Amino acid sequence: MLALAAGAVVLLVRHPERPAGASRDRVAVAVFTNRTGDSTLEPLGTMAADWITRGLAQVEEVEVVEVAALHAGGRSDGGEPVDPVILARRNGAGTVVAGSYYLATDTLVVRASLVDAGSGTVLQTVPPVHAAAGEAVQALDQLRQHVTSALAGVLDVRFTSFTARPTAPRSLAAYQAFVAGQTAYWQGRPAGEVRPLFERAVTDDSTFLTARVWLAFIGANGAGCSLTDSVSAALEPRRSALTPFDRLTLDISAAKCRNDWIGAFGLAREQAALRPRSSYAVYTAGVFGLFSGHFHAAAELLGSLDAGRDLGWLTDPAKMIYWRDYIGAEHLTGSHRAELRHAERLVQSYPDRLVARFFLGRALAVLGRGGEALAHLEAALRLPPDESARVQAGMPPSFVALLLASELRVHGDTASARVAAERGLAWLQAQPREALSGRYDRYYLGRLLTMLGRYDEAVAAIAFRAPADSNEVLYVGLEGTLAGLRGATAAALDADARLAARTDPAVVATAAAQRARIATSLGDYEQALTLLEWAAPRGMARVSTGLDMHLDWLYDPLRRDPRFVRINRGRD
Repeated sequence: MLALAAGAVVLLVRHPERPAGASRDRVAVAVFTNRTGDSTLEPLGTMAADWITRGLAQVEEVEVVEVAALHAGGRSDGGEPVDPVILARRNGAGTVVAGSYYLATDTLVVRASLVDAGSGTVLQTVPPVHAAAGEAVQALDQLRQHVTSALAGVLDVRFTSFTARPTAPRSLAAYQAFVAGQTAYWQGRPAGEVRPLFERAVTDDSTFLTARVWLAFIGANGAGCSLTDSVSAALEPRRSALTPFDRLTLDISAAKCRNDWIGAFGLAREQAALRPRSSYAVYTAGVFGLFSGHFHAAAELLGSLDAGRDLGWLTDPAKMIYWRDYIGAEHLTGSHRAELRHAERLVQSYPDRLVARFFLGRALAVLGRGGEALAHLEAALRLPPDESARVQAGMPPSFVALLLASELRVHGDTASARVAAERGLAWLQAQPREALSGRYDRYYLGRLLTMLGRYDEAVAAIAFRAPADSNEVLYVGLEGTLAGLRGATAAALDADARLAARTDPAVVATAAAQRARIATSLGDYEQALTLLEWAAPRGMARVSTGLDMHLDWLYDPLRRDPRFVRINRGRD
């Protein structure tokens, strides 16, 4: 007989005070410590914490730290569970669920307690749970319910919303694979490594619908939209069996694969309304709002999050993406004073991050402080290579220079814009020739040369492009734009036709935006506006693409047109 029991005290490191900004009803669940001496039982610690966290996420009266925090930061680099109180402090939690488990003959004993994260004092232990070996998952579910009941007593509230609990998988092996997939995903492992774990969960238990939903999610996030499409089709007859949150996750994944950013934003807002205390749901809604052109809504959603408290599950490079999107939303809504404040604080916190310097330089450029903006560009170009900027935020130094030069030019400081473009060009030209073979480097080189009016050199620069992939649309668009600027109408129209033939959802909005640039270079402003009206809400507004209408100097002839003003302002 294998049994699980809960109910004894956990020894914790005592801390003198509760984390700044922590509240008693914000709860973190820590990885349970394996004291069995059996390494094959190690996954149980994360599985128990994961299942408890998912249950608490259904309770409106409790603000539970995202399950992502558990998987991304619940264990140290060596694999040991992080001290529960430290985990709580990192995520602004005032209460922590902690536990350990050991073997007593043929019985597995699990000890769990609720602990005050400030003092380390045990607030309450949890009643024991017993189950046979084949009912291990059901035992975890019972433990979760007991923890929830114990929290009701500690927080002195009545839980009225603990109803839509996900169904426990039938197989412990399936749940173990699912939890391993969660850990791999939240730690940023490649989709090719994450996908097999969720596939194994589905294979081990075909009724485990949440695992199937996550397969679709992984498809939309790197594993391939054909996977998302096939999973969505297979789940269609069983949609009513999905929890509302899972159903929305599935639909958001499908919308993302269709490049339907407007639809994805609407669904993400529903998901955030369903779990208003979920920082992940709010963050996702904010990002989709930005991508779909709902700039004010994006700024409001992203601004409601405290990066230190609510996004403790993100690594520092990933937090830079949050700041990129939030400060970008402020920029697009014209909240430039707030943008400047946040950028200044970011540089204070991360003085050696290239992207932080760019955010500050951009805010200064908009406010007419071009000299100061250039000073931050110089500081950025002198920084050592920042892989988090290049890989995570998509902003190598050449891109930073291009964006800042564009911002300065659009806001009337043409002299500073030329200096910024020349500095970016000099930085690129100083790189080894073989270094200019990345996915975007030649494109940035061509864009900088184009801005400086050196069209022939730009044509030569992009002739040595990276291998064709989704970025090919950028190169073809620049080819066509350069042809239009040089008066080669036939070549420009040929590039336009090649872009018009691209109908795959992943690049269709970018292709339309590039066609708008070609049309503008040819003086066909009506066509350019029509294309922009179509592309803007379908992802063209993404800050990371550098295609934001407001900073593209090519659109100077359109800036006073009411249609351009309306598109540029966004959808809210």
